[in-house]
Amino acid sequence: MSERVRRNVELVALAAILAVVIAVAIGGSRLAVYNFTIIALQAMAVISLNLLLGLAGQVSFAQTTFMAVGGYGSALLTLRLGLNPWLALFISAFMSLAVALVVGRPLLRLRGHYLAMATFALALGTYSFVGAATPLTNGSIGISGVPPLALGSLSLDSPLSFYERPCTARGLPRLSSGVTPNSNSGRARRAGATGQDVAAALGVNVTAYKGLAFAIAAVIASLAGSLYVEFTSFVGPDLYDIGMVVNIFLMLFIGGRGSNVGPILGAALLTIAPQYLAGLEQFQNLVFFVFLLVLILVWPAGLFGRARN
Repeated sequence: MSERVRRNVELVALAAILAVVIAVAIGGSRLAVYNFTIIALQAMAVISLNLLLGLAGQVSFAQTTFMAVGGYGSALLTLRLGLNPWLALFISAFMSLAVALVVGRPLLRLRGHYLAMATFALALGTYSFVGAATPLTNGSIGISGVPPLALGSLSLDSPLSFYERPCTARGLPRLSSGVTPNSNSGRARRAGATGQDVAAALGVNVTAYKGLAFAIAAVIASLAGSLYVEFTSFVGPDLYDIGMVVNIFLMLFIGGRGSNVGPILGAALLTIAPQYLAGLEQFQNLVFFVFLLVLILVWPAGLFGRARN
């Protein structure tokens, strides 16, 4: 498939996604509204990973760390300090940005497997910390009763009201298309992903672009974590365990690295498919992972990923 054809297919897929989003908002059941909201929030986290892995070539397992900063930050700032949920959301995003700038400086000096192992250790450390810091995070019990987003008389206290806001479902395609590889910064990130030494020789500030991608991805992951917690009214360590790390990578690899629409479809597939396989009982995991294996073998670059020689 040529690049031009692939772009046209992505545009058609984005239009179809938008049509489904509108149809669910108008006449969808409560379960459909809930599922599509979860898909939108998980896709935000996958988009942040796509910015790093699919476009900048940086293998990072640290997205759950920034999701935890956003989720726990929003919960603690609203429940213990009494801040407005919107204000807590933006403060948490700023905290994630600060953490990314501090942690990213030494981490991004690493390459390849060393970067992957370092960020994986960061993700495991985050999970261990939120589970052990009982006075702060309430440990394995988690924190419940997180208030929904509200500003004056506008309160997103129901699944439909939350779903209809641009920050989730309708804003997702725009957010996805905004993380495009065809801009100047996108081409610079791809050049660094292809060969850092060659890109540096051509005048690309590889370190700066890697740091920028890491910071933007951290903010997007933080927003996803905050919105998820404020939608479900609960945050706990299980939201950021190794299973979530693996799921985010699976969503990206199935949808397609470097694609605008891939993260959305990958998140939709891994959210909806297990529900239809629930009746298989003990064979559920076997059928599901065999299906994933066949999908990866048939489409190594993912459903909408850019094929590489």
